[in-house]
Amino acid sequence: MTIKREDLVAAASVGLLPYRQIDPLLVFLLQRDVLAKRAALGNEVAAPRVNWASYLLGLSLVVLAALGALVYTVKAFGPMSNASLFCFTLAYTAIALGLASWFRRRRIGARVRVVAALVMAMLPFAVLALQQVKI
Repeated sequence: MTIKREDLVAAASVGLLPYRQIDPLLVFLLQRDVLAKRAALGNEVAAPRVNWASYLLGLSLVVLAALGALVYTVKAFGPMSNASLFCFTLAYTAIALGLASWFRRRRIGARVRVVAALVMAMLPFAVLALQQVKI
């Protein structure tokens, strides 16, 4: 609803509003309208579209790779002690969390973070493949 100065003058002429309040009321209404439009524009810009299917696929791939890596890491550390497996897992987790924190601080997109998580989860597979290669 748009209120014009003429509308406020008409309201003052019938006694609904004092004449000296026309200008402050008009300024208030204009500021409120501008702030409402600015908030509406901000909400439109701040609401990005989310493709949940790609995030769900990425998350399931990361979980699958992490579970597979867990199985193969246990096999690779079989001859060693549980303490060495624990130290490796602790160091690997610290590196992964540090990398995730680095990505978040630089506001890198979620898709890149999912790919980086997938690469981190697949790294034990690569190490196992290198161990299996007979040089």
